[in-house]
Amino acid sequence: MPSPTLITPASVKKRLNELGLRSKLRARPRVQGRILAPAGAFRRLPRAAGLFLPFYHDVLPEYAPDLRRHLAAFRRRGPLVSWDDALKILAGDHEPDGPVFCLSFDDAHLSWRDVVVPMLSELRIPAMFFVTTGLIGRPGNLSWDDCRAIAAAGFDFGSHSVTHRRLTDQGDDDALREFADSKRELESELQREIRDFAAPYGSDVDFGEREIAYAEETGYRSFASTLRPAMYPGDSPLAINRQGLHPAWPLWAVRTRVHD
Repeated sequence: MPSPTLITPASVKKRLNELGLRSKLRARPRVQGRILAPAGAFRRLPRAAGLFLPFYHDVLPEYAPDLRRHLAAFRRRGPLVSWDDALKILAGDHEPDGPVFCLSFDDAHLSWRDVVVPMLSELRIPAMFFVTTGLIGRPGNLSWDDCRAIAAAGFDFGSHSVTHRRLTDQGDDDALREFADSKRELESELQREIRDFAAPYGSDVDFGEREIAYAEETGYRSFASTLRPAMYPGDSPLAINRQGLHPAWPLWAVRTRVHD
């Protein structure tokens, strides 16, 4: 009798790619979450010490209760800390005795103003907002006044480039501008120093040594990807792993991304 096939996140991802369904499922996140969930049976939310950096994009009002459940599940495991405190952990200033979580959001979605910030303020949870500056003012996205209000509410901001184009697809000059111009505009509009960058897409084919060098050259202290392993004291702030989630996913699907 053949041995049973082990369901893993990698095998699910591979199969979805083969079927050409992955892009379609992104538009149907509840279905995507149900498909991912069986692989979560082989995982658990973290219990061991480590730094985990879950991140989201848009949070439509219909998904607000789901995001609240995610945050409650993380908080039962350990504290949710600011980006500054996460970097202090990496620097060795604080040795966690259990899992620690640091939350971030990417792009410039209007739901940050309407859904995310009110919820995080109520729950007293810090977060980093990585902004794609070229999206500001476009339909469905924040205005600069919105960004200033979010900053005034005590939340952190970083850059997510100007255009959200894949960095490795760009020539040297264009790629460098994604770092420098977004930083300059954010600092001008928000009147605060911008020191943190998250790569668009962020897998290991979307950035390389050149992009990390550009981040350093233009004055960033951290560079975040969408690679998923946990972080630990001594790890480089220029190689931060984050775990991409959708608020519509059930917790079993979350466990395929955030786990021991």
